Amino acid sequence: MTQEIIGRAAELAALHDVVDRAPGVPPNLVLHGDPGVGKTVLLRACVAYGRQRGMRILGGSGYESEAQLAFAGLHQLFAPVMRYLDRVEPYHRTVLRRVLGLEAGPAPDRLALSVATIAVMAAVAEDGPVLIAVEDAHWVDVPTREVMMFLLLRLEPYDVRAVFARRPLTATERVTPGIRMLEVEPLSEPAAEELLDLLHPGLPGPVHRRALREAAGNPLALVELPGAFGTDAAAELEMLPEGAPVRTRLESGYASRLLALPTALRTALLHTALDGDRVEHRATAARPTTLSPLDVQEVERVGLITRDSTPSGLRFRHPLVRSAIIGTAAPDELRAAHATLAEQYRTDPERRVWHLAAATVEPDEEVAAEIERAATALMLRGGTGLAVTAWQRAAALSPAPGDAARRLQQAAEVASEAGRLGLGQQLLDQAREHLDDPGRSGHGLTTRARIIMLRDGDLVAARRLLARALSTGGEPGTAPERTVLARIVAASYAQDAAEWEEVRRIVTERAGELREEVGLLHDVLCDVSRAGHDLAPRLRAAFDRLPGNAAPGQVAELCRAAAWLDVLHDHRGRIQDLISRESGAGAVTYAASGYWFAAHDQFLSGDWEAAEASAAAGLDLCVRHDLELLAHDLRCTLGWLAAGRGDGESAREYSRTVEQWAAPRGSRLHLTMSARNLALAALAEGDHETAYAHCVRVSAAGELAPHAAYAPWLVLDLVEAAVRTGRTEEAAAHVAAADRVDLAGLTGRLRLHLYAARALVSPDGEAVALFRKALALPRVEQWPFDHARVRLASGELHRRRLRPGDARPELRRAAEIFGRIGATAWRRRAEHELRASGVAVAVDPVPGPTAVPVLNALTAQQLEVAELAASGLSNKEIGERLYLSPRTVSAHLYRVFPKLGITSRSALRDALGGAEAGSPVA
Repeated sequence: MTQEIIGRAAELAALHDVVDRAPGVPPNLVLHGDPGVGKTVLLRACVAYGRQRGMRILGGSGYESEAQLAFAGLHQLFAPVMRYLDRVEPYHRTVLRRVLGLEAGPAPDRLALSVATIAVMAAVAEDGPVLIAVEDAHWVDVPTREVMMFLLLRLEPYDVRAVFARRPLTATERVTPGIRMLEVEPLSEPAAEELLDLLHPGLPGPVHRRALREAAGNPLALVELPGAFGTDAAAELEMLPEGAPVRTRLESGYASRLLALPTALRTALLHTALDGDRVEHRATAARPTTLSPLDVQEVERVGLITRDSTPSGLRFRHPLVRSAIIGTAAPDELRAAHATLAEQYRTDPERRVWHLAAATVEPDEEVAAEIERAATALMLRGGTGLAVTAWQRAAALSPAPGDAARRLQQAAEVASEAGRLGLGQQLLDQAREHLDDPGRSGHGLTTRARIIMLRDGDLVAARRLLARALSTGGEPGTAPERTVLARIVAASYAQDAAEWEEVRRIVTERAGELREEVGLLHDVLCDVSRAGHDLAPRLRAAFDRLPGNAAPGQVAELCRAAAWLDVLHDHRGRIQDLISRESGAGAVTYAASGYWFAAHDQFLSGDWEAAEASAAAGLDLCVRHDLELLAHDLRCTLGWLAAGRGDGESAREYSRTVEQWAAPRGSRLHLTMSARNLALAALAEGDHETAYAHCVRVSAAGELAPHAAYAPWLVLDLVEAAVRTGRTEEAAAHVAAADRVDLAGLTGRLRLHLYAARALVSPDGEAVALFRKALALPRVEQWPFDHARVRLASGELHRRRLRPGDARPELRRAAEIFGRIGATAWRRRAEHELRASGVAVAVDPVPGPTAVPVLNALTAQQLEVAELAASGLSNKEIGERLYLSPRTVSAHLYRVFPKLGITSRSALRDALGGAEAGSPVA
């Protein structure tokens, strides 16, 4: 078969390499290109090649009619291998059975589903090699696509390979690293002429030349167009404008063949086209309009179907045949076909609802309510993005203007959660047209306020809208919970005392209408240092009450509280669920928050590489969806990482970006996080005067400013900076302020900070005991950076007291922890103290010729970045010159500094000074 494919030697070789698992070739390949360019032929050749080698073929095809059905693609993948579900762990089996609709229970999270899919594929591969082949992958439903992407990146350990075919990539589509893409381009002119001569020998010269010109190297056009010239279709082809796309010409040709068929046969084909392009010709009770054997012969004769290995043995010749069938049907024919299919799928609510929506023209409350229920079910399965369309259709079919407005507002809320902020505003505008008094819709005002906050960071306008929403109220019988929650979040960013007092009054007055979790979030965010010590138990109880299929907003609320209480590490599963379930077609705004929660937790737990990856992934998500507020949260986290590593320049770049955006919007939370980062960066550089100045921006020495976020977590930084700059009275006053609110009783990490701060302001004898008490706290190792800082301070105290034997273990441990997590500047400081205590520590390479071997450890791009940074260019300028993002430049420098044995950009010039031009690099 493969020998007959003309002009595709390179593509066939690439496919064979994937099937044969050639060394160095990823076990996945995605073919993409224009309609008719030959992707299907290549995919089938690949399948045939796999079968010759004894492979099991799995996969199937994407169908436009199933694109809105979550996990429809997984049904195709697993249908031939269902018995293998019994070979995997019970948990994995339960996950898959629930998703496939074979078992009742809450929908599992996306990560659990992805892992279960890999487990089954691994079990199948134990019985022999597997090839997953999927045609029209662009029509595979989004949830299945996300699981497939997870699978494609993890095929290496198993005897599984995968080949997909899909339409061309668009300019805005992002290619996942690790997925190999191969564009199938039009045939070369010699290959096109060879194929044309093979398919249509003896064509008259003018027809031959015209066919080559019109087809432009498209194989399907070379097959179809010559047959249309000189036939009834020729007139229609001639009427097409000069330069009409090949797709248009082919579709027109197929349409001409369709119109020559009997009406009953076209109706049967229409049902098939709307239900997927599997051509069914076996009689069923549910589908009376099936294809008889004579019908099959007639459709096959006119070239609209072809025979293959599908269950019926038939399929449409090309996806454009489906488009032609649907395009030539009258509107009433389309509605009648959808109505028939909706009746057929009475036992499949999710599939039924899409056909029902398409079949209904007049407003119908019963249909609208059914679609509404389906939309709610979609959201619970992580399909928030898909649910928007369902809510819109439900609104369109609502007889009562009030119901239409309510459903449009719900669609707007769902769209905003899915990161489609522009659509959310459009839907709110549409909802206003259905209301007698548009100004009295609390629901709509709250959604508009959330959009303004997320997209623009306009806290003033958002608070104004939320105040109106609370004064007008929502629909009868509904609690103003969404509005109160949005007001709490807005206040947490503004950090304004008067605003918090107003929010406190609202929460108190409306307590009976709010979930307990709303009051908890208020108490944590309003002023954690004065909220009392029952917060952690309340939070644990709230998480325990949370169902497995809880709405993503509820999970995000509690995770936000957990971040402030330093207990995110206890809820990592919830965070991962939030990211994996909502990142694709789900509630991406909550997925972006999930990335922030993950990065925050990973920073505290010392996994800084993972923290950087999480923050960068979240930032990319925010940029794609215009989530400016959350994007700056993540920029603050990246600045925090840079400061912890000792890359002061990058930390300051992030802070400049954040402050330029936050200052005019009054987002004091972002300004506070920026000040925290700048203070930490200055401490890492030994600039204690600057560190002190940044700390007191957050809270003056001697007081913990009410409602000042991060003030409790900056106590140690402020006290250390104050002590180092001779401000001993200010340092002692700040410790006393922390004691007055019993800061040590709030979280374990704050207790560690406060004990260390007390030690810094105490006489040496008492300080030693306080440091020991701090380091003896339970689970102190779960915060490596904080733990190492306290050990460093303890070791410095012992060395100053001329007790090097006591100092060395503390300093060694501190240096080891700092080195392990990547806190380069702090490691150098600990090593300096070790040398001062009499321990031989490897000295930094001396700049000059002896430094050249060290440079050999740098990659070519790391060396290029280092040289440009040494010349004085900023990360942004380096990125512009090398076509890299500033984050990537910063990441390269993080890795360069320890390799060169330096801690700052200012030392780069000397470290690189001895490098010879053209030095070899790894």
